Amino acid sequence: MKKLLLLFCALFFSFISYGQNGQTGRGFHLNRLSKQDTLIQGWKFHTGDNLHWQSAAFDDSKWKTIDPGQDIQHFDELKNAGIAWIRTHILVDSSLMGKTLAVRVAQYTASEIYLNGKFIARYGNVSSNPSVVSGYLTSKEPFIIKLEPGKDNVIAVRVAYQPGLSYISSLFEPLPAFALYVNDYPSALANYHIYLDGIKNFILLFTVFGGAILIVFCIHLVYFIVDRRKKVNLYYALFCASVCFITLPNEIWGINRFGNLALQMWMAYGEGLFFVIGMLFLLLTVYALFNYPYRRIFSLLSVLGAGTAVYMYFTGVTGFIINTDVIPLLFMMEAVHVCIWAIKRKIKDAGFVLAGIILYVIFITISSLLNQGTVLAQLLWGAGLIWFPIGMSFYLGVQNSLTNKKLLSMLNEVQLLSAQNLAQEQEKQQILANQNTLLETQVNERTSELNQSLTHLKQTQTQLIQAEKMASLGELTAGIAHEIQNPLNFVNNFSEVSVELLSELKEEAEAGNKEDVIAIADDLTQNLQKINHHGKRADSIVKGMLEHSRIGTGEKQPTDLNALADEFLKLSYHGLRSKDKTFNAELVTNFDENLPKVNVVQQDLGRVLLNLFNNAFYAVNQKQKTAGADYKPTVTITTFAPPSGGWGAKVSDNGIGIPDAIKEKIMQPFFTTKPTGEGTGLGLSLTYDMVVKGHGGSIQVNSIAGEGSEFIISLPDQS
Repeated sequence: MKKLLLLFCALFFSFISYGQNGQTGRGFHLNRLSKQDTLIQGWKFHTGDNLHWQSAAFDDSKWKTIDPGQDIQHFDELKNAGIAWIRTHILVDSSLMGKTLAVRVAQYTASEIYLNGKFIARYGNVSSNPSVVSGYLTSKEPFIIKLEPGKDNVIAVRVAYQPGLSYISSLFEPLPAFALYVNDYPSALANYHIYLDGIKNFILLFTVFGGAILIVFCIHLVYFIVDRRKKVNLYYALFCASVCFITLPNEIWGINRFGNLALQMWMAYGEGLFFVIGMLFLLLTVYALFNYPYRRIFSLLSVLGAGTAVYMYFTGVTGFIINTDVIPLLFMMEAVHVCIWAIKRKIKDAGFVLAGIILYVIFITISSLLNQGTVLAQLLWGAGLIWFPIGMSFYLGVQNSLTNKKLLSMLNEVQLLSAQNLAQEQEKQQILANQNTLLETQVNERTSELNQSLTHLKQTQTQLIQAEKMASLGELTAGIAHEIQNPLNFVNNFSEVSVELLSELKEEAEAGNKEDVIAIADDLTQNLQKINHHGKRADSIVKGMLEHSRIGTGEKQPTDLNALADEFLKLSYHGLRSKDKTFNAELVTNFDENLPKVNVVQQDLGRVLLNLFNNAFYAVNQKQKTAGADYKPTVTITTFAPPSGGWGAKVSDNGIGIPDAIKEKIMQPFFTTKPTGEGTGLGLSLTYDMVVKGHGGSIQVNSIAGEGSEFIISLPDQS
């Protein structure tokens, strides 16, 4: 009945379309527009892949005429070829001049669309290599297309079939390989919004039904966790979970029912699969509920369900209909048989479960006979799903009521026993009081020992923090020494040269060579200028380091972040170089020249940068020991002003990186990956405290093991 309805709809809309527009000898004549979107026809088809076929001038008269909107499962020419081209010629009537035309695409393939030889759209990944084809399920949202009235408009489409999928429509609709619809833009957009409203109704229905069943799942899962002897609660919870998964795609996709084709087809396949799984657990629930011992039919149905699940992969919609309509009906027939068996054995209120199952069968059967695209069909389908839970709820409610009555009777007996046990309890209380006194004494002794251990731990922590500070001071001192050594070498070298020049000056003066005397004097002047220049450079280095390293009050001062970062980058690098002369690295600075001065505690921020630079150089040095000759150690510092205000700095390297397993631990005190004696594990912990607690900022860590790391510091405006 459903297939006849779909066939009637297709013939009806084809008749309407034919009355408005018609196929020409080479394509499609668009002479009228209707409220409904018009399907473009008159397509020519050719297998293979030739980019020249996109040209408007190409002669496609010898190509095969075909309907590319046919169900993808029956489009054998495309499935066998893997890739093909389709073309159509659209003649737009002059009466439509001035209309803004729009088209929408419906497809279960990957496609590239060309208009008059120009590329206009791509959906998915089209390739002649089937392994890289990625189909795309398009949105029904229209887009504007410029078709020229009175001219031959050629649309060429490169389409590719994605193998290995089970092409399934949960609404039992045909899946078009490629279909193109046209309309004026306002009408097309209005139709799109009508479609969205319908989808929202579907989502609402499935959310309500799925949410109700999800609540039942949670309740019975808790029941099973509390009392694992009652397997019926586990089976019932798993049945509800399976039903929830059937409704889940509607909540996941929402109104955005487009995107990666494989993902959505596998989700539809999973929906059909979980129908069978849900029926398995439903039947197990009924078995466990009534302690039904004969389960041979269950085994047969399980094998049959597994077979139809495999069959669904190869047949798509046909197998999906079997899995969602026929198989559940067989399971329900067995469930009805078990309920009748229970009623014959006078198991009280088994009729509630039977009524729920029968109503489920009735509602699902009626729904399956209707057009699945209607709200009524989905409403009946969702209502059918909850009838079994309703029947179960009535049954369990009555059973719980009987259980409560038994418990009330038992409670009276317990109260009588409690009075007898009261005397014994008082005696036990006295014994416990004596034990509590003994335990209190032992606890006090243990507390004293713990206090001593805590004091020792704090002393050790203080020593480790001091060791971290001394290690940083040593690295800072080594860097300063290296920075000052360079200008001092220049001063010494030029001083020695100047002494030799003075000796030559005396000799030339005594010989009366005036010109040579003047030339030597000029050289001496240049040497003295260079000595003066490098002396001032050493002076500026010392002043700068004193400025950043002095013992201050911890007050915030306006600071040039670029200068501070540049100085400590060089100090960290030279500090490592002083330990390992063979180490070399490229230093890259990307400073924001427009960055204003920021109010920070200079010595704290300098230590933060020094810790990050030290870690970066350590990482690239470790990688250099094992990497090949092509590896080039690089440490980069970037300063920037975040859009939210304040300022930021990013320290990155191409070193050994940080494994995912320890990313969450690197900011913890005393955690280190360095060998014993090379690190205290406090560097990043103190850095985190200075940035987050001291300045109200944040530290973000991005790292890939084996590729490198980056630390991003962001501080709010401190003004």
